[in-house]
Order: sequence, then C-alpha cells, then structure tokens
Amino acid sequence: DARRGRKFGVVTKWLLLGAACVAILVAIVALRPIRTPGPLARDFEAYWAAGNAYDARGDPYGREIWNAERQISGVDARRAELLPFAGPPHTLVGWSLAARFSYERATRIWWAILAMSLLGLVAAVVAGSQRRLDVGTLFAGTLLAVTFAPISSDLALGQIALIAFLGATLVVVLAERSWPVSALAACLAFAQPNASIGLVSLLGRNRATLAIALGVLITYVFGALTAGWEWPVHYLNVVAQQVTAERFSAIQFDLASVAFDFGASAAEARAFGAIVAVVTVGAALFLAVRVRDGFARFAGFSALSPFVAGFFHEHDFVVAFAAALWCALRTHGRLRIVALAGTLLIGFDWLGLAQRPSGIAQSALLAAAAFAIFIALGNERELRSAVPVGVVFVGLLAVAATVGLRNVVPVWPDGLGTMHLPANATTAAIWHEEQRATGLFSVVPAWGFLRALSLLGCALLAYAIYRHPSYYRTA
Repeated sequence: DARRGRKFGVVTKWLLLGAACVAILVAIVALRPIRTPGPLARDFEAYWAAGNAYDARGDPYGREIWNAERQISGVDARRAELLPFAGPPHTLVGWSLAARFSYERATRIWWAILAMSLLGLVAAVVAGSQRRLDVGTLFAGTLLAVTFAPISSDLALGQIALIAFLGATLVVVLAERSWPVSALAACLAFAQPNASIGLVSLLGRNRATLAIALGVLITYVFGALTAGWEWPVHYLNVVAQQVTAERFSAIQFDLASVAFDFGASAAEARAFGAIVAVVTVGAALFLAVRVRDGFARFAGFSALSPFVAGFFHEHDFVVAFAAALWCALRTHGRLRIVALAGTLLIGFDWLGLAQRPSGIAQSALLAAAAFAIFIALGNERELRSAVPVGVVFVGLLAVAATVGLRNVVPVWPDGLGTMHLPANATTAAIWHEEQRATGLFSVVPAWGFLRALSLLGCALLAYAIYRHPSYYRTA
C-alpha cells in the first residue's frame, strides 16, 4: 500500500536492530546499576516461602512464611523483612514443588521458566497481531521485550506476572483453535489477577467465553484442593487487606496514589480513583464497539487495566506489552507516533530514576534501543516523523532524572533499621509497618509525577489502538 510508505531495506532494518543489540549488551554488561542487598529474585522469595509453609501444613498467607524467608541467603533475619504472599491458592501446587528445592536452585529453574515465557509471549503477540512468525519479526519482538522495563522487573524480581500475562494472551490466540488448551491458559492467567483483566474483552464470544468459564472452574477446583471449598471468600479478604496495607504507597501505580502525592486528601484521592475507573470503563466500551479484531481489543483493554485494577506495581505493566508490540507491528502515520511515545513512556522505569540513581545510564540506553527497534518494525518514510518524539523523550528523561535525583525513593527493606515483627499482627499489617518504616508513605509530588508518566504511556497505547482504521478482520 503506497499510502503507508515502503518497508525499510533489509540492510537498514538489520543495522537498526544491530545497533539496538549493541546498546542492550552495553547496558546489561557495562552499565549495570549497583546491586541492592538481598536474595536473588526478591518476589520469588514469597512464592517459595509460601510453598514451604503449605508443605509444613501452615498458613501460607500467615506469619509462618517468615520461618522460611529468614533462612534465605541475603535476608537479614535479625529484623522484620517479612514479604507477604498474596497469590491465589491454586498456585500453591506449583510453589509446593518449588519448595522441594533449595532457594538458589529453585530460583534458577524459575528464571529459566520466565525466559521461556518471555519468548512465548513475543510469539503469541506476533501471532495475535496477524503477522507471520518469521525470524526477523520474532527477533525484533524479543529485543523490544528485553528493553521493556516492566518485563525486566518481572525477570529480576522473579514475578509471576509475566507468566500470567502469557496465559491471558494465549487465551485470545488459541480460543478459536482449541478452547480446552485456552482454558488451561486462562487458569494460568488467573495466577496473577491483574494480568487477566484484559480477558473481559472476550466475554460474549462463544468459544472464548467457554474457555474462560472452564478456566475459572479449574482454578476453583485446584484452589479448593489446597485451601478448602470456601477459598474465594478467604482469598478476597487477603487481597482486601493487602490493598489496604499498600494504599497510597510509593510502589502503587494508580491515579488515586498519584493524586495523594500531589496533595489530595485520602478521601479525595479515593474519589478521584473511582471517577477514573468509571471513565476507563466507558472508554473500554467505546473501544470494544469500534475495534472488531479480538486481539486488538484484548491489547487495548489490557493497556487500560492499570486505571481500574486498584492494586498495581511497576512490574504489572507487563500487561501493556501486547499493545506496544501490536502497535509496533500494525500502526502507521500519525498514530504510529502516538504509539511510539506510549511505548517509550510505559517501557521506561520512571520511578526507578529515583529508586536506583546508579541505573539511569542503563535505562537511557535501553530506551534508545527500544526506539531503534520500534522504528525498524515500521516504514522508512516514518523515520523523520519519529525523530521529534526521540528528542522530546530525551528532554523529558533529563527532567525526570533531575527530579528523581532530588527526590530519592527509599527502597524496601534497606530503610527498615532494626524493626521487629509486631506481636499477633497479620502479614498485611506487618507489611504496612515495613513500608511505613521504610518511608514509602511519604507524600512527595515528584514521586507522583514519575508514576504518572507510566500511566500516560498506557493511555496513549490504548488510544492508538482505538483510533486505528477499522479494517480489522472480524473476530
């Protein structure tokens, strides 16, 4: 199609991807930030400890997990560093298996699983975007995933969010081909509820709805085998306590927390968050009506999920990767510029500028690599129009880095001092006290500004999908 310009020449495309590879290697090998103290894959610590507590017939949602966590190399057992477990009970089957290994060995096995999941996610998004699964596209998509900060966080922390979002993506891709396999993928998606919000876009379509319903049933049965038939009530209570424990914390990426940092009262911030959620639901309905392609709908809904989740961390932004790669493969013209801006905003760890100042150079180089990869997946005539986006991004990065360096975010558990476990307190209450002692409940407008940039990226990606010409194949 002449209107869309012509594809990059093979040499130019591979030069861009080669430059991105060099930037990634330099960023990872030569510009690694100073490593913070603690065990490998910090979030996996809670999963492994929950498996230990379950095997010992203890409560994986209770204080018993500290008995396992305190034995992990890198954890300071002289103070309270309890990291609570808040995963659904059907995941305990897997964590029980992980607990049969030493923490170090289990972590390495888990990292291998995460690496394979990353490759699977890229392949699933490419297939869902109706692009041929050729080596060049898969390679470029994998490079984009490596530069995507939420995915990097998932890998570094050992987070299950990456695997859960892979499951959600596979539901969309496989629902029309094999709904039983899609149902198993849905069960995997429910391992991290935030990752499955985008599946709402599929409800009402027979095979997809059937797969999701069967996935819910499988999840319930496995949860019942580990935590009793009434587990949903107990688990919702655990989640509610966890939400309360982290409300308005600096690690929460929702507009209510951002508003709180900008000076809103707790009541005003909650009201603002509720209004945003209602507006987001309305936007999702408009998107559902306009976008007829099932995968594009899913990508758009997933990008909007941070505005309605109410409980969202930086690594949870992996849900925006489907929208980012879809836009890199499918958008053209002015919408591609919007999508590029959105990808750079959501693919960058803005709060990390204030948490890990030693990692600014690495983050900047990875962002440059992401820019080159996104350009390589487009058309030659769009290169010039993308340059201003890069210039603006560099300026924004300079401002954000300055703001971050002047408003450092304390990192748990470094600021805990000699805090000890409060007597008879729940894990949620202990976690709240740990964050308070660390200083994460401080009201700092700069922290709100940095988190808002990530949310802006999600909004731009959803908008790019919504405004894309409606020549989609009917799902």
